Amino acid sequence: MTLKKIKYEVKKMKTITKIMIGFMLITFLLVPVTTQLVSAKTDKIDVKEGQDAITITTEYITMKIKEDKPHFIWWNGNQSTADEMYNVQFNSIQEYFGDDEFLDTKSELVGGISYNLQSNEYTWDTEIVEGDTDYTITLTLSGLANNVEIQFIMQIFESDQLLSGTDQVIDGLAEVKFDIIVKNWVFTEGAQGLGIEALLLESQKRHQVRVRNGSDEENGNRTRTMQYESEEHGKTHVAYYEWTTFADVYDDSVFISRIDVSNTILEESSQGVAHGEPAESGTIHHWLTYPNYGDSLTLVHDPSIGIYPESFTVSLYILPLIGGILATVFIVTHYKKRK
Repeated sequence: MTLKKIKYEVKKMKTITKIMIGFMLITFLLVPVTTQLVSAKTDKIDVKEGQDAITITTEYITMKIKEDKPHFIWWNGNQSTADEMYNVQFNSIQEYFGDDEFLDTKSELVGGISYNLQSNEYTWDTEIVEGDTDYTITLTLSGLANNVEIQFIMQIFESDQLLSGTDQVIDGLAEVKFDIIVKNWVFTEGAQGLGIEALLLESQKRHQVRVRNGSDEENGNRTRTMQYESEEHGKTHVAYYEWTTFADVYDDSVFISRIDVSNTILEESSQGVAHGEPAESGTIHHWLTYPNYGDSLTLVHDPSIGIYPESFTVSLYILPLIGGILATVFIVTHYKKRK
C-alpha cells in the first residue's frame, strides 16, 4: 500500500471517529433534555368555564366537568380533543337493602331514597378557588329531603401528594383527587347502606378500550382501581379511576368512625370498538357502597381519576439506541459514498 493510500485511510478513519463521537454526544445530551420534558413539573394549571363545562388543563391531562355536574371526561395531554376520552359519570345515589351490608343485586335498590345526580331537576352550585400550587373546584347539590347536601370537591396539585391513610400518591398535574361528601342523610328503616353509581366508559369509540378491575400490583394497600386498557397503546393501562377502601364519618367537624367501602359491578359490557366496527354504547355500572353509618352525619370518601403519562410516550432508554442506530446508518452511508 502506498504512503498516499495509507494517509488517506488514516484520514478517513479520523473522520469516521469524529462523526461517531459527535453522534454519541448528541445522543447522551438528548437524554437529560428529554427527561426534563417528560418528568418536569410546571406550576401552570389552567381552569376555565364555558361551553357547558369546566375545563382543567395541565401539560399531562385535560379534564372536563360536564355541565357543572359530576360527570368527568378526561384524556392525555393539553389538546382540545383526543382519540380516547375516558368517562366517570356519577349517575345516582341510592339506599340499598338485603340480608347484609353488601350490595349484591339490583333488586336490593328498590324501596329506599334515591336521587338522580344527572337530572336537570337539580341545580349544582359551583365554586372555583385558585391556590398557590393547586386548584379546588366544588360542586354542591343542596335542598334535598332532610336538608341533605351532596358535594364533589375536586383538587389538582402541581406536585405529588401522599393520600392520607394509604401508600398511594396523587400524581401532580396528572391526577385529579376529589372528595365525595354526603351530609345529613337520614336512612330509611331497614336500609343496609348507601350506594353511589358511576358509569365508566370510553366515549370516542375509535379504539378498543376495555375497563377492568385493577390488579394487586396496580392497587395500593388501601385503594382499589378500575383500569382503562387501550388496544391502541399495546393493551396497557392508560387511565384509571381509583378510590380508598375506607371513608370517614363526622358529626359536624368531630370525627366519629372510619367505615369500610365496598364496590360492585351490577351490569357490564365491553368498552369501545376497534376502528371500522359498529359503535356500541357499552358501559360499566360501578357502585361504591357505604354501610349504614347513622343518621344526620357527614360521610367523606376519597376517589381520584388520572392518566399514566408514560403510556403515551417513548421510553427514555430507547433514545440512546435510536441515536446509535442513526449514527451507524450515517457512517455506513458516508463510507459507501467515499468508496
